Amino acid sequence: MNDHRVYFTFVLSVCLSILLGHVAGSKVLQIRGIPVAKSSLYSPDRDFQCLDGSLLIPFSRVNDDYCDCADGSDEPGTPACTNGSFYCENSGYKARYIPSTWVNDGICDCCDASDEYASNKECPNNCNELGKEARLEQQKAEELVKEGNKIRVEMIGKGKQLKNDYQARLVKLRADYEEAELVKKEKELLKNRAEERESLALEKYKSAEPEQPAAEEREEEEEEEELQESEAEDYFKLLDSDNSGTITIVELQTRISFDKDRDGAVSEEEALYFLNNKKEINLQEFLNVAWANMKPFLMLEQGIFKPAEQREEEAHESVEEPLEHDKEEDDGEIEDAAGEEQEKAEQSAIQYDEETQAIIDEATSTRENFQAAERSVNDLQLEIRKLEEKLDRDYGAEHEFATLDGECFDYTDLEYIYTLCMFGKTTQKSKSGGSDINLGHWNDWVGPEGQKYSKMKYDRGLTCWNGPARSTIVNLTCGKENKLISVTEPSRCEYVMEFSTPALCNPSMEVGDTHDEL
Repeated sequence: MNDHRVYFTFVLSVCLSILLGHVAGSKVLQIRGIPVAKSSLYSPDRDFQCLDGSLLIPFSRVNDDYCDCADGSDEPGTPACTNGSFYCENSGYKARYIPSTWVNDGICDCCDASDEYASNKECPNNCNELGKEARLEQQKAEELVKEGNKIRVEMIGKGKQLKNDYQARLVKLRADYEEAELVKKEKELLKNRAEERESLALEKYKSAEPEQPAAEEREEEEEEEELQESEAEDYFKLLDSDNSGTITIVELQTRISFDKDRDGAVSEEEALYFLNNKKEINLQEFLNVAWANMKPFLMLEQGIFKPAEQREEEAHESVEEPLEHDKEEDDGEIEDAAGEEQEKAEQSAIQYDEETQAIIDEATSTRENFQAAERSVNDLQLEIRKLEEKLDRDYGAEHEFATLDGECFDYTDLEYIYTLCMFGKTTQKSKSGGSDINLGHWNDWVGPEGQKYSKMKYDRGLTCWNGPARSTIVNLTCGKENKLISVTEPSRCEYVMEFSTPALCNPSMEVGDTHDEL
């Protein structure tokens, strides 16, 4: 009888050792595999309610190595439930949960060895050593934030000053614009009057010419006008890639011909220049205004009106090729073409009397003055729009990123040179030469809630052959200097850049895993 009691006592103690764990430094027994905070849910003096509310079972079936609850909550300390979880207390380091299936599998997953209590694996308790290392790493991270924040404070001050400068500059530009508009109207009035006098003065020369040749000349001019209009309509259709009946900024940005400054991409400002400062234009507006601005630049584009298949093939072949002309060469060709046209006009010009020539010269002068005034108005419009965009742009909660606008940073790997131009674009260029490949234009901040300014998105880059338009995500981290530290391409035509900056060194934000218990 006594032997039976001894055996029963032994079995009961083994079961309790499996069922219950001992809280270090106390005499409180707790259920194996759960934190102390959840102990009230596992009371041995009553039946156990599965945490999903699905079943009520005797408490003796908790941690009995058989899965009763659908959510696995009855077996927190055994590997019986494939969907369960086991709590590693890891005193001195970071507490964590591991899948229940890792319990007693012969692999040490908890640094306090609590997950291998019934296996033959001897696991050392190295939580104190790991905790010490983690605290050192956290100390370094906090020191980095502290040092970086000093620079961040300077960036905030400069950013706010920039904002004030932009606002003051905008007030002056708007005043200059109003004045320039008045000057433009005055110049236009003088031009119209001078052209009226010019038209009257030229009448006598028109009447002196033979009637038949004049009629033929008018017919030739009409034919030429029709030909030019037809050419313009054809090009409008080519630019209107979505057949919407209008040409937009985005559609012009796909045509390298409109890259005025030859930086490898057509900016929004450049597109607006050709669209007469409008976001989109229809065919009539294109014929009336835009075509005259575009035509000199299109003279440089080869094969404009070739068959579509040939154009697409040539476009694909030229994607990775360097531009054949730099800005100076292109400007020279435009000037040469204009000079040839001017020379032809001068060769065929009629010799006017001195009084008529003076009237013509005056009209020419007023036209040039009007064009200069019009350019001045357009330039002011563009500058105003740029400043308005800067003032509307989100430079961070305290304007800390404002000083980075326009700054460019390079990263070089074995094959390419990558460039990140903050709030501008991202590019890729082969180390062996060639033109820049646009990987995306600035879009917006896309960081998670509470960390909005930790991630930037650049999209609408050069379209991949038979693929999507290139895009880039820029992950920002705290650092004592602004530096592009790595570039990867995890998916085809989708790039990821890592960028360190003091602008993200904010002591009020959590550093690393400071919310975990050390």
